[in-house]
Amino acid sequence: MTSHIPLPQGPVTADLASDRRRDRSATQQRILEAAQAILTEEGPSGFGVNAVARASGVDKQLIYRYFGGLDGLLSGLGERIAAWWQEKLLQGPSPTPMASYGALIEALALRVLHVMRTEPLAVQCALWELADNTQPVKALAAARGRALGAWMARAKGDLQPPDGVDAPAVNAMIISALSYMVLASRNAPTVIGLATDDEATWIRIETALRALIQGVYGAQAR
Repeated sequence: MTSHIPLPQGPVTADLASDRRRDRSATQQRILEAAQAILTEEGPSGFGVNAVARASGVDKQLIYRYFGGLDGLLSGLGERIAAWWQEKLLQGPSPTPMASYGALIEALALRVLHVMRTEPLAVQCALWELADNTQPVKALAAARGRALGAWMARAKGDLQPPDGVDAPAVNAMIISALSYMVLASRNAPTVIGLATDDEATWIRIETALRALIQGVYGAQAR
C-alpha cells in the first residue's frame, strides 16, 4: 500500500513565504548593520563586499542577491544613514518653536557641529564623500542632505529668511565650514590658527557661529 504525503495547503504555503520574507529582511538588516559598523570603525578603506560578508556572517553571494553588489549595498546603507542622521539631529533640543529663521539655523548648525564632533560615523561619511566621487558615495552625501532637509521641514514651519538673503548658499557655507573644522582637527592640533585640541576653542567657535548667524539673519537669531 502506497502512503501519500499530504501537500501543504494554502495557509501553510503562505506562512512559509512569510517566514522567508522575514528571514530575508533580517539578513538584509544584519548586512547593513555590519556595513555601518565597518564604516564607523575602519572608514572607507576597510569597506567592501568581502569585509561586509565576513562581519555579517553571511556568504557574499547573499549581498549580490539582495543588493546587487557594492553599489546597491551603498545605496541601502545611504538610506540607513539618512535615518541615522535624522535620529541624531532630533536627539538635541526640540527644534520647535523657534523665534526666527536665524534661531532655526543656529539650532541646526550647533546640532550638526555636536554630531560631527561626537559621532565617528558622521566623520567617516564626510571623509568618504571628500575622497570618492563615485555615484554610490554621492548617494551617502545625498542621504545626509535628505536628513538635514527633513529636520528643516519639521522645524521650519512658516519661518522665512530675511528678504535679500540667499539662505541656501549661506547655510551651505556654514555647514561646510563646521564640517571642515571638525575634519581638519582630526589630523592637526591647530586649524587656521585655532587650537582645536582645546575645548575652549570649540566654545569660541560656537560663540562666533552665533554672531555670524545673527549678523546675517538679524538680532533674533539667538
